[in-house]
Amino acid sequence: MRMTTDDELYRVDDVFLGPARQTLPFRVRYRAYGIGGGLYALVLALEIWTGLIGFWPAVYGLLIVVWLTTKAMSHIDHDRTVKSAVTTLIHEISAPRTPRRPDATTTRPTLTEVRRHTF
Repeated sequence: MRMTTDDELYRVDDVFLGPARQTLPFRVRYRAYGIGGGLYALVLALEIWTGLIGFWPAVYGLLIVVWLTTKAMSHIDHDRTVKSAVTTLIHEISAPRTPRRPDATTTRPTLTEVRRHTF
């Protein structure tokens, strides 16, 4: 549930609706244009690197970028910036993981061991 704030600083509508009397039919935040542009450049570079050059790969790449931008913008707001989201992603990916020990999950105490430790 989202609650509206009474703080006037966050009431600023940071969306671009288009020129006067020619507005777009959807609302897009300014940050989404930058994120989408950067993602589209990465997708096009990936398509060129793999050799998928043409009209339809570019169209499908644009659809993928719109989907990725929508997912990214659902996590980014005035409290969580793009920089902090990217930093968190990098820290989560590069964090050291401890391997599971197989003996820790497979050992079960026997009934005699339980009796011995309870008395």
